[in-house]
Formats: sequence, C-alpha cells, structure tokens
Amino acid sequence: MDHHPRPSPHPQRVSHGQGYGPPPTAARRGPGPMLGNTAVPHQTALSQQQLHQQHQAAMAERDLAKRRARKPTDKTIPDGVEEIVPNVALYKELRDMERRYDATILRKRLDVQDAVNRNVKNYKTLRIFISNSAKDQPWQNANSPLDENAFDFDTGQIPTFRLRIEGRLLDDEEDDAAEIDPDSDLNLEPTPGSADPIQPPKKKFSHFFKGITVELDRNKDIHPEGNIIEWRKPAPNAPPSAVPQGPLEFDGFEFERKGDENVNCTIKLIRDEVPDRFRLNPALADLLDTKEDTRAGIVMGIWEYVRINGLQDPDERRTINCDENLKKVPTHPPSHHSTTTNITKKQIFAQDRLYFPQIPELTLAHILPLEPISITYTIRCDVPQHFSPAVYDVTVSVDDPIRARMSALLASPSNLQGLREISTIDENIALLVQSVNHSKAKRDFWHAMSVEPAGFVKRWVSSQKRDLDTLNGEGIGVGVEDEEMRRKEFFDKVGENVYLLLSRQAQKQQ
Repeated sequence: MDHHPRPSPHPQRVSHGQGYGPPPTAARRGPGPMLGNTAVPHQTALSQQQLHQQHQAAMAERDLAKRRARKPTDKTIPDGVEEIVPNVALYKELRDMERRYDATILRKRLDVQDAVNRNVKNYKTLRIFISNSAKDQPWQNANSPLDENAFDFDTGQIPTFRLRIEGRLLDDEEDDAAEIDPDSDLNLEPTPGSADPIQPPKKKFSHFFKGITVELDRNKDIHPEGNIIEWRKPAPNAPPSAVPQGPLEFDGFEFERKGDENVNCTIKLIRDEVPDRFRLNPALADLLDTKEDTRAGIVMGIWEYVRINGLQDPDERRTINCDENLKKVPTHPPSHHSTTTNITKKQIFAQDRLYFPQIPELTLAHILPLEPISITYTIRCDVPQHFSPAVYDVTVSVDDPIRARMSALLASPSNLQGLREISTIDENIALLVQSVNHSKAKRDFWHAMSVEPAGFVKRWVSSQKRDLDTLNGEGIGVGVEDEEMRRKEFFDKVGENVYLLLSRQAQKQQ
C-alpha cells in the first residue's frame, strides 16, 4: 500500500485499557473406552523378545562401563623417571600449562552456558502505524452514470472501508552493530579471508502479540456482519488443521468491512511475552517495587527481600518468619491533607511463618494477566485514504542475538568433534604413561636385583610368602604369622569381655 505524506506524526506512549485475557482453553477430553483383556500369545512372545533385547542392552552397557573403568586415567609420570629420561621436565611443564588452559576453558564454557540459560532480553521500540482507505463511497460514485433500468437508481456498488495496522522495530545503528559484531566499537581492521557477520532477521509485527482485537462502535442491527474483528496466534503445539492459512508472521494486519460513515474503533493488542509476564496487584507491586514481572522474577524478588531483612528461620532455613511488610502492606498511604489515621491494608501472606517452596503457589492470588494495549482510532470514509496523525511506540523485548550465537557455538559439530579428538588424545597419553609406569617398575626390579642379588631374592620370597599366607589364612594355623595369631586371640577376648559387660548392664537395668 502506498502511503501518502502525513502531517508530522507525534510519537505517543500507548495507554493500557481494561483487562483482556486469552480465550478459555478447550475442555479436556474424558477417559477413552475401556479395553478388555484381549492379549494373544503373539503379544506375549513379543514382550519376551523385548525383555531379552533389554537384557542384552543392559549387558552391553555393563560391559562398556567395565571397559571404561579399566581405562587408565592417570597422566602423571612417577618420580625417578626424570633421572633416566631428560624430557620429563618438559612434559611436566606442558601438563601445568594444560591444566591452566583447561581451567580457563572450563570457566569460559560455564560462563557461556550460564549466559545461554539466563535468557537475557534486549528492549527495543516497536512503532505502530494505523491507516484506512475508503472505496465505492457515495461521494466517489457521484459522477458515475446510473442504471436507467434499476428500480431505485442504485449504482450496484457497495461502499467499504479497509483498516490496516502495521508496525516495525526502530533501528538503532549502534545497538545493531554491537549485536552483529561485539568488537565493532574497537575499529579493528577485518581479518583477511574472514566472512562478514550475518545479520539476524528482524522480528515481524505479529511476533510480539498473541492476539489483536478491533471493536467497531456502530449499530449491530444495521451491520449484522459483526463489529468485532479478532486474530489469535496459533499455539506452538497446535495441529496443522487448527492453523489458519496464510503466513504465520506478518508486518501488517488489515480487514475490510461495509460502511459509508465514519466509525470510531478500539484496537486492543495482547502482548506475547516469553516467559509469560504478569501484572502484580498493588500490595505485591509496592513490596517488590515493580508492576510487571515473571513468576520466576517474583519469587526471586521475594527471596532477595527475605535474605536482605534476615527473615529466614535460624534452625529451619526453608522457613520464613514473615514481617509486617509480608503480612500486610498499606494500599493507600496517608495524605498530608487528610486528618484520618486509619490506613486500609491488604494482606499478602496471612500467616506468621511461611514455607519457602509454597511461595510460587501463594503468589498466584496476587498476579493478573497483562492489560492489553488499547488504541482508539476514527475510521474516516469521507477521504480516499486517511493516516493517523500520531504513531504509537511500544517497548518490546527481543532475544539477545549473542545468546543465539553462543547456543550455536556450544552445539556446533566442529566443537563436538574437537572435544572428541581431545578425549581420544588424553586416552592415548594415559596409555603411554601407564606403559612408562610398568617399564619403570620393571627397571626398578632388575636394578635392585643387580645391586644386591641375595638380599633382594630373600626379601622378595618373604613378601611372596606373606601374600600367599594372607590369601590362604581363612582357617587357624594355616601358615599365618604368629604375631597375627596373637593379635587375633587378644581381640577375640576383648570382644567377649565387651559382650559380658553389656549383658550385666542390661540385667541390672531390668
């Protein structure tokens, strides 16, 4: 639609109208028909086959867990190897550097994941334009010839008007440049061969609203086609048959109706907030110093108030001792010119002690749906086209584009492939270090034997004998050392004496 120049529109902040909530959800379906026991042997065989497959999968998972448990994980070279291999010092320096890099990368990864999960929002201005056009009006057909054969000399043309509501996000060059390239303010020269950052697509007008309603102020008897025009955004999980035809998102909403007179209308825009935001009642709004917030933000605000004022019970930390501000909050503060001292109070939590996990449920009585954005407009049929002399600015929230880039970075195939390669290299290093440890043990064995063969063999045989006696020492006198037998007899007597002492004490109490 071609727009004609309009007389210097003045941006206006939109005023809120009366509460207007979404339509009630459809009633849930009842339980389905009950089925009898119609099992057949084939189904039993299938269930047994499924059980066998589950058993096989569990066995395979258990074997895989055993193999993972047997994999070496120690990458530290034991002491004494540096006397033989001169490059061990360099390996230890590389290990220290790797630990520092791993700690830095892990910290940055956690920061990125926290930024992705935090769901930070940016706020932009959505400018709304309203216009209408008139068609086949009587004053437009004044010069058209009449049908001489018509009974009432009617031209046969029906007068109509078309209303259009459109909006677009205002461009902020500095903010947009920072969203596309965070280093844009550094005036860095582009790296040769680097691709230009892709600008994220801008959200359309319908993205920010879940419903649009236009109420025409005219007689229903004269215009039976209806004076309420409504659009509802389909639910994300709605079946394809329930989704209306046409684009899912659009920059303008328009409709056409019959009429040849100027009509006043009220446009109501229901905001679509993710996560859902609610309007707080005056008592809770005064406590949290905000009029709108999400349910998570409300709970967090109450927690901050409890923590700052030390309202947690010292013994049971999940219990809150409500103060006067949590129990009762004045809704009408006294005026300087008023002589009355009574203050109307409204209860928030009508109890002295509160269990903190109950707060999300208790705050439901103090939140209301957001009020729709209400705009009044006069549809003019006495001019071919009419543009509203004022435009309306609405503050809307958009997703942080840096968050989307961080999510893509965490889920990128190259990142996952790099992590798998690093894990494979670590496993190979652990295997090499294990072989070095085995070689070190063998060398120490043969070196000790070469220094003192007789003493080494004697100590080695004694050690092997002790291990064998320990393995076979389940019965008495089967090669167990005398010192161990003496200790066993001593502790057996101690156990008997303790038993007798406890028995005597029990008899005296009886």
